[in-house]
Amino acid sequence: MTVTELAALDDEGLRTFLDPADAGVDPQLLGRALQDAPARMAKRVIDALPETTRQVAGDAWVATTGADSRRDAWHETLAVLFWPLLYWNHPLEYLELIEGEAIEPALLQQLPLDGAVVCDIGAGAGRFTLHAAARAARVVAVDAVPPLLAILQQRLQRMQLHNVDIRRGAFAALPIDDASVDLAVACSAFMTGGPHGGDAALREAERITRPGGSVAVVWPQDAAWFEERGYERIAVSGDAVRHFATPEAALRLCERFYGDDAAQWVRSNRTADVPYAVLGMQPPQTMCVRHIPVTPSR
Repeated sequence: MTVTELAALDDEGLRTFLDPADAGVDPQLLGRALQDAPARMAKRVIDALPETTRQVAGDAWVATTGADSRRDAWHETLAVLFWPLLYWNHPLEYLELIEGEAIEPALLQQLPLDGAVVCDIGAGAGRFTLHAAARAARVVAVDAVPPLLAILQQRLQRMQLHNVDIRRGAFAALPIDDASVDLAVACSAFMTGGPHGGDAALREAERITRPGGSVAVVWPQDAAWFEERGYERIAVSGDAVRHFATPEAALRLCERFYGDDAAQWVRSNRTADVPYAVLGMQPPQTMCVRHIPVTPSR
């Protein structure tokens, strides 16, 4: 990916994903990386930053910087923005990537979905929303990426599911009233830092959940981070293999997303079924849950 892929994001998308809060995008690094972008695009990106950091990015953009420094700045920025840029610019490739990435059913069965009002935070194209809608009374599906929400809408129409309310919104600014859902779930979406996670986003998930309800982070990036914040880790056993569509797809996607070692394993074994250990990942068999306490009445 190159810095020019930022041009695809609309103004709201830029504001959401370039927010430096909670260890999000470093404005100084972003400004340096933008030296390789067309001037009009760079100015639009910088203008989308919070006013407090706009000057930092602007100064870095106009400074004299070597090619190696610009490349390194973009690589560090991309480490934060890789997934939003993939979602926005290559949604079908993202869908192919997660096609064989099934959350362990025994884990999902532990969520109190029946008859509940549920918020799917970072709903994307609906991996969890579609599952929840079959059991919940209502699902509010929130995501900041319109291309993924458009795919979700198409899926809901095909499946004739009418109990899902799609809303565009950021992790740290959910478009939902206080204490209005029974269960808030982020499924393979919540990171430990911005722009798609962090402490502010966790407070938002807890804000929208009623007393007596629960917040669940399914397949967390770093379960210990959530445990430090009072969440309980729940793990089940199950399938530890990722099932790509074909060996050819497994090879192509491993080359693109998981590196040379994983790709070489696929070449040697000629299979579409790749152990998560080969990919350097834990299987999707863990979640972290916090029950929102009921405040005693006086």
